[in-house]
Amino acid sequence: MLADQAAEHALHERVVQRQGEWARESRGLVDPPLPSDMLQPWEIWDRDLFDLEMIRVFGRSWVWLGDTEDLEKPGDYITGRIGAQPVVVIRQQDGSVKGFLNNCRHRAAGLAFEPAGHCNALACPYHAWTYAIDGKLLSIPDMDRMYGPDFPKEEYGLVPIRIKVAFGKLVFGCLSRRAPAFDEWIAPLLPRYEQYKIHTYRRYHRELDDVYPINWKAFVENSNDDYHVRFVHRRLNKVRKQMDTIVRFEGRTTSGYKPHSDSFDMSAGRTDLNDRDLRGSYAEFIYPNLTPLPYASQLIMVRVDPLAPDRSRIFSRIYGLTDDIELQNRELDGLAQTNKEDTDMVTQLMENLRSPFYRVGPPSAWEGRAQHMMRMIRQDVATPLDPDEFDGPVDKD
Repeated sequence: MLADQAAEHALHERVVQRQGEWARESRGLVDPPLPSDMLQPWEIWDRDLFDLEMIRVFGRSWVWLGDTEDLEKPGDYITGRIGAQPVVVIRQQDGSVKGFLNNCRHRAAGLAFEPAGHCNALACPYHAWTYAIDGKLLSIPDMDRMYGPDFPKEEYGLVPIRIKVAFGKLVFGCLSRRAPAFDEWIAPLLPRYEQYKIHTYRRYHRELDDVYPINWKAFVENSNDDYHVRFVHRRLNKVRKQMDTIVRFEGRTTSGYKPHSDSFDMSAGRTDLNDRDLRGSYAEFIYPNLTPLPYASQLIMVRVDPLAPDRSRIFSRIYGLTDDIELQNRELDGLAQTNKEDTDMVTQLMENLRSPFYRVGPPSAWEGRAQHMMRMIRQDVATPLDPDEFDGPVDKD
């Protein structure tokens, strides 16, 4: 076993042992008559578990990073994170889009620091190693004196990652070379998403970006919970037929369809979608951390970025067919209110789940999506990365 694989295994063993000890020692005060797959207290606060999730969940997953509106010209870039790993995506001279770890190969310093920008090259601010936009190492100051004439400069380019520009618009990245292609990753959603013509949607003029004292999985669970919507977001009950919600989960995606009331029309005059998609909307999820909310004329994207066991960033954008800034602001303010309602509730749950003695109840039929995602996360956490997880080409998608 390689040293890094041994460390990963040891981390997993510590997590399993400690969670077993916590479960045994704190048993008895709350004695649930039914089993539950929902998040338990020890899964929210444990640092070793969080570190393992960064390896085994995010190390093998596709993560939404941004969109092509920031990647119009060669040298344009966007930055992001896949779990704990910073990445950068750059438009190339030939028009293609490539992604790399956003780390200098020397001492891990960052190379691109703005959410979006333009560069002719990437220079490390620490020791001035400089890279071309295609990742090649261009220069090291005083290289011969510092390393000698035999330094393998050609082997120290930026580390590439897989990139997928989905639907002509949305940019996703993946560290693993073994994970399925992106289209397979979202296969249950793919046919409908292709019908939306997302490439024609335009990004609204501002985004929502805040940090909250919550565990990323608690937000994932909430995003996949169709049960709470009637109560936490009761202001929306007048525009949705909540009791007609249809819940679906398959593979790495989930979907909760919400028919709209007869007086609520989000079609924007479109007639090229089926009646269900014109007369309703979806609360969906793409594993491991993205909540897309598609409408006939709009796509809301909400991503939870894990920062620590008790801290997450919630990043949201809206894409749509309107250029009306006043309308955009109303819809962005509505999304901000929805996010606040969710994060206020999840923050309260986080505080109450500090108790190691509590045990959560069983999921309802409308929490099946959340149960499915919790099972998937636990399965990934229990499964070591393949020894060749990061071997192979990055341009197969």
